[in-house]
Amino acid sequence: MREEVKQKHWSESSVFPVFRLTAPRHNQEFIVLEGDTEDTLLFGPGRAPNSFLPGDLGTVVIHAYRHFSFLQKIVLNDQIILNDQLGTEYQYCVLDVSIIDLNKQQIEIAEVDELKLVTPWPFDGATKDNSLRYIVTARKYETYQD
Repeated sequence: MREEVKQKHWSESSVFPVFRLTAPRHNQEFIVLEGDTEDTLLFGPGRAPNSFLPGDLGTVVIHAYRHFSFLQKIVLNDQIILNDQLGTEYQYCVLDVSIIDLNKQQIEIAEVDELKLVTPWPFDGATKDNSLRYIVTARKYETYQD
């Protein structure tokens, strides 16, 4: 017998937007939501609540599933832009790409002006029970020379 799965409608959801993310070279633009739960990530990229906000001195972590498939084409020095709800723009430059296993290591959050974009790896694999994460790390331009 087939089991019916009830999907939440957007109006029933508790997610809310926190900023806009743009990757100009890849022609990508997303509204980033607050939170990184399964429900949030079904709607779009979500900011990890245990990470910092772009205006703070610390790592901003944004998780996504299929929305971040463009990351497989990202290269060093690509630009990533975050815009908050007040219109402030934060520009980041890609410095590193890595793959980690969440069963063996955590996503590092530090007091450094950086952005980490996180998505399951491999890109075309299943996300359920997959502990591998593809992480793009970018440094805020003002602190790039530090």
